[in-house]
Amino acid sequence: MSPAQTAVTAVLTQKFEVSPESIRPEATLESLDLDSLALAELALALQEELGVPVEEDEAAKHSTVGELVAALNAKRA
Repeated sequence: MSPAQTAVTAVLTQKFEVSPESIRPEATLESLDLDSLALAELALALQEELGVPVEEDEAAKHSTVGELVAALNAKRA
Protein backbone atom coordinates (compact mmCIF):
# COMPACT_ATOMS: atom_id res chain seq x y z
CA MET A 1 0.00 0.00 0.00
CA SER A 2 1.36 3.43 -0.93
CA PRO A 3 1.64 6.14 1.75
CA ALA A 4 -1.23 7.99 0.06
CA GLN A 5 -3.45 4.90 0.08
CA THR A 6 -2.58 4.26 3.73
CA ALA A 7 -3.43 7.87 4.62
CA VAL A 8 -6.73 7.85 2.70
CA THR A 9 -7.77 4.58 4.34
CA ALA A 10 -6.73 5.76 7.82
CA VAL A 11 -8.54 9.11 7.55
CA LEU A 12 -11.71 7.56 6.12
CA THR A 13 -11.88 4.83 8.77
CA GLN A 14 -10.82 6.86 11.81
CA LYS A 15 -12.28 10.31 11.15
CA PHE A 16 -15.35 9.39 9.10
CA GLU A 17 -16.03 5.87 10.43
CA VAL A 18 -16.15 4.33 6.94
CA SER A 19 -15.85 0.54 7.06
CA PRO A 20 -12.47 -0.60 5.65
CA GLU A 21 -14.11 -3.14 3.31
CA SER A 22 -16.06 -0.38 1.55
CA ILE A 23 -12.89 1.59 0.73
CA ARG A 24 -12.27 0.17 -2.74
CA PRO A 25 -10.51 1.96 -5.63
CA GLU A 26 -13.74 2.17 -7.64
CA ALA A 27 -15.86 3.52 -4.74
CA THR A 28 -16.81 7.18 -5.12
CA LEU A 29 -16.47 9.48 -2.16
CA GLU A 30 -20.20 10.17 -2.44
CA SER A 31 -20.96 6.44 -2.17
CA LEU A 32 -19.05 6.47 1.14
CA ASP A 33 -21.64 9.00 2.43
CA LEU A 34 -19.29 11.98 2.49
CA ASP A 35 -21.13 15.27 2.07
CA SER A 36 -19.49 18.52 0.96
CA LEU A 37 -18.42 19.44 4.50
CA ALA A 38 -16.90 16.00 5.02
CA LEU A 39 -15.06 16.30 1.69
CA ALA A 40 -13.52 19.61 2.81
CA GLU A 41 -12.49 17.99 6.11
CA LEU A 42 -11.06 15.01 4.20
CA ALA A 43 -8.95 17.30 2.00
CA LEU A 44 -7.61 19.14 5.06
CA ALA A 45 -6.88 15.92 6.98
CA LEU A 46 -5.01 14.42 4.01
CA GLN A 47 -3.06 17.63 3.56
CA GLU A 48 -1.95 17.46 7.20
CA GLU A 49 -1.23 13.72 7.01
CA LEU A 50 0.79 13.79 3.78
CA GLY A 51 2.22 17.31 3.80
CA VAL A 52 1.03 18.07 0.26
CA PRO A 53 -1.72 20.48 -0.83
CA VAL A 54 -5.02 18.77 -1.55
CA GLU A 55 -7.47 20.75 -3.66
CA GLU A 56 -11.16 20.40 -2.95
CA ASP A 57 -11.82 19.28 -6.53
CA GLU A 58 -9.44 16.35 -5.97
CA ALA A 59 -11.66 15.22 -3.11
CA ALA A 60 -14.98 15.81 -4.87
CA LYS A 61 -18.14 13.70 -4.65
CA HIS A 62 -17.59 12.16 -8.08
CA SER A 63 -13.96 11.26 -7.37
CA THR A 64 -13.18 7.63 -6.70
CA VAL A 65 -10.87 6.47 -3.93
CA GLY A 66 -8.47 5.25 -6.64
CA GLU A 67 -8.42 8.64 -8.39
CA LEU A 68 -7.78 10.44 -5.11
CA VAL A 69 -4.92 8.07 -4.21
CA ALA A 70 -3.40 8.45 -7.70
CA ALA A 71 -3.54 12.27 -7.46
CA LEU A 72 -1.92 12.19 -4.03
CA ASN A 73 0.78 9.76 -5.19
CA ALA A 74 1.58 12.05 -8.13
CA LYS A 75 1.97 15.03 -5.78
CA ARG A 76 4.29 13.10 -3.50
CA ALA A 77 6.49 11.93 -6.38
